[in-house]
Amino acid sequence: MASDVSRSDYEPTVPIDYVPGVRGHVILANGADSDGSEALAFWQLSATGRAGGAWILQLDEIERDSGRLVAVMRLLEGRCLVDGQVNSTHSILDKIGHLLPASTTSRLKRHILTVPDLLDEISDQRSRYSEAVERHRAMTNAKITSLAWPTRMPAWEELAQRAAAQSVAASPAAAACLALASAVAMTAQLWDDTEQTRYRRGYLRALGEPLPLPPRWLSRLRAAVTDSTAALTA
Repeated sequence: MASDVSRSDYEPTVPIDYVPGVRGHVILANGADSDGSEALAFWQLSATGRAGGAWILQLDEIERDSGRLVAVMRLLEGRCLVDGQVNSTHSILDKIGHLLPASTTSRLKRHILTVPDLLDEISDQRSRYSEAVERHRAMTNAKITSLAWPTRMPAWEELAQRAAAQSVAASPAAAACLALASAVAMTAQLWDDTEQTRYRRGYLRALGEPLPLPPRWLSRLRAAVTDSTAALTA
């Protein structure tokens, strides 16, 4: 029954890495549970990838009674779905769409992030910062070293392999969520390394205060909150 799902049971009241205007991410996986039955796994993540709650629902059970699925999805409102590619998340949503209000499914589909896109944005920002160093060197004619990033930017395939190697679970569906959660956290850490390196250069501080996430990523998370709020108050 849906009544056994409550926000207080699963979500911290004050997230450790609170970001104003942001609720965070959701990972959705479809696969075998530990007993071999088909299941849906949901992982709730903060803005920077900290795990906040997890649910595994048997597909045959929610087909008979969708109340628990609807209750879990309600707790995940205002978050962006995140995956390795958009198509896989779309496929899962299409599979369970008949069990959810059409407005919920369409809203979720509007707010899907992919880790490859997030990695690309961080790479773009690093290039922007490096170009700013070169401009400053040219204007001042000073001996300025280029930015040295503490961590290099991996390709998505490499990051996915590293994340999967760290994620072990009896349920394949849960393991898929854990691997992707690890990839999101690693990506957020890459951004943190980027901003720390940038902000150590006084002349680069003119580019703005450090952001908890890259601008487009942050904007997408906030848009999910705005969309959800508008739907709930309509």
